[in-house]
Amino acid sequence: MAIDFQSQNGFVGPNTKGAVAYLRASDFGEQVMLLGGSDYQEYNRQGQLYVAKSGAAAAIPVQSALTNSPTLWNPASSGKVLIPCLLQLGVGSVGTPVLTSLTVSYVKNTGDTAATNLPLATFTNIAPVGLTLGHGASAAKFANATVTFTTNPTLLLDLGVLHWLEGTAASGAMINLQYDFKGSIIMPPGTSISIGAIAATSTTYWTSIIFAEVPQYLYYNN
Repeated sequence: MAIDFQSQNGFVGPNTKGAVAYLRASDFGEQVMLLGGSDYQEYNRQGQLYVAKSGAAAAIPVQSALTNSPTLWNPASSGKVLIPCLLQLGVGSVGTPVLTSLTVSYVKNTGDTAATNLPLATFTNIAPVGLTLGHGASAAKFANATVTFTTNPTLLLDLGVLHWLEGTAASGAMINLQYDFKGSIIMPPGTSISIGAIAATSTTYWTSIIFAEVPQYLYYNN
């Protein structure tokens, strides 16, 4: 006996958001999945995908002293959950040759304001931009060259992304500096993450963090 499975997600034809649709199954009963878009297209289709882009190339500081590190901040009153999707670094200028890998560190209970003696002591916001072009403003904040902390963020994980320069700066070789988070980090309201390095380098980078911004009540209830 055939069984119809129904869904009620998104758009099903023009102006029919919320309409009931039937899920397709193969002759063996498996649900048919079509590659209709890339990894982040569904977030983008819902107007939930943003990019935090640095305003200038800057050095990635060592993880034990993360002053002026690329930092994505989800303020406490945002009502949103942030899901980092992709980190991309572009070289601004090549400095002293060094072998280093990148890290993520975090701060909890950040509140909404940066001020002396608060978790984020200073923070010059570069407003993230919606990747559904023309979409509304993000609730998140980003800084890459002007951010300080009352207490250094806590090391969370190693990204396994390396920057390897051989010999002199002129003969350096770049490894692809891109990291797909694959949903491995979720940022509730009142948290921040910062990108650091195991070893200090004077090479400067343009930083982009692509992230999804989802209503808190849909994703995270704590």
